[in-house]
Amino acid sequence: MDFDLRNPRTLSMTAIMTALVMGLTLAHISPTPVGGYIHLGDIAVYFAAFAFGPWVGMIAGGLGAALADVIGGGAAWAPLSLVAHGLQGLVAGWIVQRAATPRRMALAWLAGSLILIVGYFVGEALFYVGPATAALEVPWNGVQEVVGALGIAVYLAVRRAYPRLSHAE
Repeated sequence: MDFDLRNPRTLSMTAIMTALVMGLTLAHISPTPVGGYIHLGDIAVYFAAFAFGPWVGMIAGGLGAALADVIGGGAAWAPLSLVAHGLQGLVAGWIVQRAATPRRMALAWLAGSLILIVGYFVGEALFYVGPATAALEVPWNGVQEVVGALGIAVYLAVRRAYPRLSHAE
């Protein structure tokens, strides 16, 4: 899909994916011992990036997660979520842009996971809780990314049911 926000299809899919990321980010699975939480939003970030490309992945991931922070009472965290989840979606989508093969999706998930984990560590260490507490969040962010890997399965299932979703077109 060519990214042109003047195109109603692109605009609507970007908005739908943003709302999906926001909704699934608000679906908390478990709080972490140091005040964060594990959520389902990364599933939608990866799905959006794989299905609609890096720009939709970036906007949906960053804006969707940031809006969830604002709505969920953690507005101070919104800038960090905007950057970390936005870069996660951008890089994951960029890696699979030409061919959404299982190998490329696994690589995209790994790269996106590393970006998110390192991004949150650096952001938390510098601006929020300090390096020691930020380090305690790293394994929990890793657990969240393992859950986010379900985005690969969701994308493959939807692509199988709706072949036009394939990047081959």
